[in-house]
Amino acid sequence: MSRPSVNILVSISPNDVECSNPAGDSNFLLLGAGDYLVWRDLQQQDGDLLSGVGYPVIIPEAGTSEAPALFLADNSAGTYRQVVMAGTSLAVYGGDKRYVCCACFSGATASIPYLEMYDDDSHATWESKPLGDGTPANSLFRAIATTNATPGSATWSGTPLAGTDSRIALDTGVLTGAKYLYWNMKHILTSAMAAWAAAEWYNNDLVFSIHFTYN
Repeated sequence: MSRPSVNILVSISPNDVECSNPAGDSNFLLLGAGDYLVWRDLQQQDGDLLSGVGYPVIIPEAGTSEAPALFLADNSAGTYRQVVMAGTSLAVYGGDKRYVCCACFSGATASIPYLEMYDDDSHATWESKPLGDGTPANSLFRAIATTNATPGSATWSGTPLAGTDSRIALDTGVLTGAKYLYWNMKHILTSAMAAWAAAEWYNNDLVFSIHFTYN
């Protein structure tokens, strides 16, 4: 068994349909070199220039809220592309949506693929403030696997993402061949974020990771 290639794609469409091509189609956009994901306020629009005004999410004065919109920063096009169905019904167009984020595997695996999140691309730690400050259950990023079914609720809770301590299995078993895996995800905002020091705020170091083994 050789290592399968894995393409990561996100839906930029309001159509809750499967991806039909590992390289992307009319609904799904393939992540390329220099691309990244970012949550923005409602003022940010699909197609806005990356070199233009960026509208960050707004921290709630009390309690928690959900970031309203997820975008792919498309480096090659120089634009923001909205991942329309991301999040719950508390986001712009989210809810009980299944085909939002996709990992396309070209072949079999020796283990179940997991979606994880780390402080940086060393994949060694998950102790930053956004990932729970040492308590995985407090991670501000939540995800739910949708490979085999929708979340089941428009206000799904999801699993906090923090390294191998808190992650989601993207399927129920090892992959026996090429397959598309899916998940939805959201970003929780809390009033406690207002007390963070500048060095504890978000930067480009946080990474999502698809973790699997092969023979």
